[in-house]
Amino acid sequence: MNTRMRIGAVLLAALLLVLTGCGGSAQPTQKEGVVYLDPNAPAAAKTQSTAAPASQAEAAPDQPGTEPPAAEEPAGEPAPALDLYFESQGVRLEPMMAADKVLLALGQPIGVFEADSCAYIGKDVFYYYPGFELTVNEVDGQNVVTAIAVVDDTVVTPQGLRIYDEEEKLLSILGGTEENGVYTYESGKTILLIQVRAAGDEVRRIATMEYRAAEEG
Repeated sequence: MNTRMRIGAVLLAALLLVLTGCGGSAQPTQKEGVVYLDPNAPAAAKTQSTAAPASQAEAAPDQPGTEPPAAEEPAGEPAPALDLYFESQGVRLEPMMAADKVLLALGQPIGVFEADSCAYIGKDVFYYYPGFELTVNEVDGQNVVTAIAVVDDTVVTPQGLRIYDEEEKLLSILGGTEENGVYTYESGKTILLIQVRAAGDEVRRIATMEYRAAEEG
């Protein structure tokens, strides 16, 4: 073998060694917790590789002792007790309240009327205000409010009702049963009388509402 051929053989052997060394160092070092994707892998294989951790995470709650605690439903609020009163201009009005303080708080009425009383000694005195009227009588030497009557549909009672509301609405709010077209509700020292009548459309509606003292009812 001549000198030129020997040199060529040496160079070829050296080149093979270099290529072998590069191939051996091309393997990357794997780091824990990192998902490595092969760019030459089919699309299905990539999807499977990335979906695996998610599937494992989703399966975790099914393992014994790992289910999240069931959410507790909030306890329902107890139904409020029936509170029968009327309110105007921020003034709470109930039968048997001292009349002088009530009249002072409400201000000047739009009208006053007196008539002989059938239930009390002396006179019934009626004080008219927009949408309602007060009846005042003397009881045990003191002037007190004996009745509060709603007279038109311009006011809504604290119970959420107004004149001309349908009977169905009354029942949905206060319930009850009627007697001769009148629903009677009592709470403490107050009774509320609500009369219903058939209107022009033949639907029964609230015609009158009046708060009275329970012992008077």
